Amino acid sequence: MHDVNILRNRYRTLYDIDGISKEYLDRIEQELQIKLPNDFREISSFYSGGDVGGIDIHSFILSDPTNFIGETLRIREAIGLPNRFVVIAEQAESIIVMDTENKPAIIWLDSVEVTKLEKQDFISKPDVWQDFSDFLNYLLDEEEEERKY
Repeated sequence: MHDVNILRNRYRTLYDIDGISKEYLDRIEQELQIKLPNDFREISSFYSGGDVGGIDIHSFILSDPTNFIGETLRIREAIGLPNRFVVIAEQAESIIVMDTENKPAIIWLDSVEVTKLEKQDFISKPDVWQDFSDFLNYLLDEEEEERKY
């Protein structure tokens, strides 16, 4: 797990701070019937979704057209995504989810294998990060590298 204060400072050098409140996070938990991981809650005080490192993370804000609550509910209904997973991004032919109960918490897998999340018997090995802070660190590394050129 990465130090959230260091991540906040790195993020601030690249973007404006754009977080959401604790009350809003409580509402998200209620809507999705989950418990958000502590590092995610801390990071959401300065980051509420959007493009970092070339990955467009779904907005944490309900009023935005593509938000991770709506996308999670849509995927839950479409394929029976287990409730402990939150859909945080959808890339070309892949999906990035957060397991709110287990580690590794962030799983980036082929879209066709999303139905295998419960048993995690994937054909193609997904990219994983232990927690959301590790994933954000990866995204910030990518963004910093991209801005060098």
